[in-house]
Order: sequence, then structure tokens, then C-alpha cells
Amino acid sequence: MHIVIYTTNSNKQELNSMSVTCLPSCREQLGILLRTFADDKITIVLEKPGLFLLDTDFFKNQAGFLSVNPRLEYVFIDPEKDSVQEISDVISGLSPDIAISMTYWVAPFDWLSIKDSLIGENLSQKGIRAVYHPSESSLICFDKAKTRDFLLNNHFNIAKSVYIHHELFYAERNRLEIKNNVYKEYVFEKIKTLKLPVVVKDTTGLSSYGMDVCSTYAEVKHVLLSKKNNGDRLVEEFLKGSSFGVEIYGHQGNYAVSPVLVNSVNQFGLTSPKQNVKLGPVNHPKYNLEALKKELIRLAEALKLNGIAQVDLLFSDNKWYIIEINSRLSGMSQTIAAGCGLTVHELLVKSALSPLELQPVLDNSGFIMNIKFPLLTQEELIKLNSLNFVYYVNQIQNLNAKQIRELGYTEVIFGGTKTVAELMEQLEILRNTFGPKMELVFYNNAKKLVKEL
Repeated sequence: MHIVIYTTNSNKQELNSMSVTCLPSCREQLGILLRTFADDKITIVLEKPGLFLLDTDFFKNQAGFLSVNPRLEYVFIDPEKDSVQEISDVISGLSPDIAISMTYWVAPFDWLSIKDSLIGENLSQKGIRAVYHPSESSLICFDKAKTRDFLLNNHFNIAKSVYIHHELFYAERNRLEIKNNVYKEYVFEKIKTLKLPVVVKDTTGLSSYGMDVCSTYAEVKHVLLSKKNNGDRLVEEFLKGSSFGVEIYGHQGNYAVSPVLVNSVNQFGLTSPKQNVKLGPVNHPKYNLEALKKELIRLAEALKLNGIAQVDLLFSDNKWYIIEINSRLSGMSQTIAAGCGLTVHELLVKSALSPLELQPVLDNSGFIMNIKFPLLTQEELIKLNSLNFVYYVNQIQNLNAKQIRELGYTEVIFGGTKTVAELMEQLEILRNTFGPKMELVFYNNAKKLVKEL
């Protein structure tokens, strides 16, 4: 079988601004994929930088990287020829048996899934078997206002919110004949009906970046009338409860659901990609996980998902609420894969080819933790990776950072244990081995999360 994995990028390439170090490297992980699918050829079609698929050192030693295995081929998309039609033509010219989208995320707009969907639809029209989410579904996931409407219309539990159309909110700016902006009055009156606190968020932004948690009506009004309000917004009730994440794999009639992971939150009660700790699988009876799984499959069927998608959840007053849906790989993907003894590439391909066969593997996941360290030296990274219970180390460094908080971080995934107690023993080993390099806030968050399992 000839398997094509494709991924795109909408942003300008800033290859000299970021340094990403993965252990095991992308090269090594792809080697594992080739051993798993020993009779198949794999071609990767990508726009640089190719998250999950290229190591930073590729740009220094391309020849060495590309000579990994004769069954692995790289095809790089010309940034000047990257339209949906042009990329589809490149992929179809390779005569694949199956083409699988491997979508990741970018800031400021988390919209790459839409383009990968359009490519998949184009390939399907050419008679090529492709794994991708419908473009309409990707658009729903990208736009949080559309997500809200979809969830409401399909009777899923969500937080009460008010949508704000930016142009109407400032309709009086270029129209001197307008004395009172009636739409603005409507918005403020509706916001008064929400229970405080509330969160104000961009409808098209990435993760929790740019969100504001407001405890008073005056604070909400201040945020909405400030220069920061430069696009459509949702003002949403900030439900009290624990934060969780889960992934869905497969296509209609054939869905698998990952273990549920619990997330730590920052001082504002939000999950921050750079700061949070992930732990799972959650298995306490109070969460009624079988009912949750049925709801997630109902969600997948309604959205007609086809591939990997991630769902942010909140458990509040003994009910599950859906916060966000991402039609792409997520910060959970590597963690889920590690808990199952897989690489993220194996998870991607297995979920595309046989999602129902993947479910027993997901159900037997070991206990796994994803924790953050500050930036480490190369020697420290190698030392971390040498520990037999560490599955994955990923350091992201911003070479152009102007503030300490922008420098970057190191993500460490470890575990695979049969019990939580064994996982906590491993956490203590990490703390004792690396001392002050493990920041106390992450250590304490990790210990707090155990109570949620």
C-alpha cells in the first residue's frame, strides 16, 4: 500500500526563529512507523515547517534526513504553488492508495484543518481514498460562534453565552446619522442575564490565547469597549468545574474514543498550552464515562468527522459540558499515543485504516502524564530521554524572544504504568533527579490532578 500523509501551513516560514528538539526525533518516530507498516510505502507531502514530521536539524542536514529509508519519501510543497488545486495535483500525481491529513495548529488563526479538508475533498473527486474532515465541519470547529450554534442545535450541554458581531457592535463609527447603537444596547442587556464570572473570547483564536475572565459586568464592558476588542467575540458563562480533554478517531459508523485526560488550569482558571499538566486516564465512576463516550460518538456522527479530532470538556454539577472542538491533532495527541505505546504517526495511520481495532488499545492505556519543564540544555534533554519511563521529550525555543515568558518550554511525557501510585513514583524520580529544574507550580499541579482520577 502507498500511504500519503499531507499537511499544510498558512503562515510565513520563520525557520530561523524557532528551534524544536524532539526525543525521540521525528526521524526515529517515522522509522517506527515504517517498521509497523513494513509492507507499505509512505510519502509525506508538506509545507514547511511540518510540525510532527520534520526535525529542526533537517534544515542543516537535508541529505542525511532524507536518506532514512527507501520506503519513506518527502515531497515539499512550493510556497508559491500552494493552492488547494496545486497541492491536490501533487498528491494525486503520486498515485496513493490512501491520503491522510495530519493537521496541526498555528496562531493567530487555528484554521489549517479547513484547507486540509478542501484538499481531501478535491482528492475524493479525483477518485482517491482520502481521510479528512468535511470542510463544513472544519469551519464549524474553527469558528467558536458556529461551534456554539451547532452544539445548541444538536442539544449538547454548553455554557450559556452571548455572541457579539464586531462590525455591528461598532456600527456608529462611520455613520454620523446614528445616535444610539441599538445592537450594542442589546448585547449589554443580554450579557446582564449571564451568571458571573464570564469569559470573553475571540471566536477564531487559538486555544485560550487572548481570553479574559471577568468577575463583574463593569469588567466585561471595559474589555468590549477597549482597543483589544478587534473582532467577533463570545461572552460565555465561566462554569465551575474540572477541565478535561478527549480525542475522537475514525469515520461515520466507525469511531474510537481516547481515554479522558484531566488538565490543570492557570490562575485565571483557564487551560494554558504552555503551562498545563495533563494526566490520565480518568476512570472514577462519578464521571459516568460510558454515557460520555456515547455523547462523543453522537457528536462525531453529527459533525461527520473523518480523522482525528479533539474535544475540550468541563465536568460541572455532575454534568459534562463541551467547551471546544478542534478538527486536528492536539496537544493531547502525543500523550494519548504514548499511553498506548504508540507514536503519534502510528496513532494517525491506525485510526485512519482501522479505528475500531484501535479502541481496545485505547481502552488499555497505561497511566500517563504530560508535564512542562523550563528550557533545558542538550545534555539535560538527553538525560531526561534516557529514563526508561520517559516516552517523549519536546523542547520548543523561541530564538527571537524578548521576554522570559516567551523563551519556550520543554514538554515531557512519561508513565505507561498500571497504577497511579507507580506514576507518582516516577514523578518523584523526575523531581529528585532534576531538582529546581522542575518548577514547583507544575509539580503541585500534577499532585492535585491525581484527585480527579
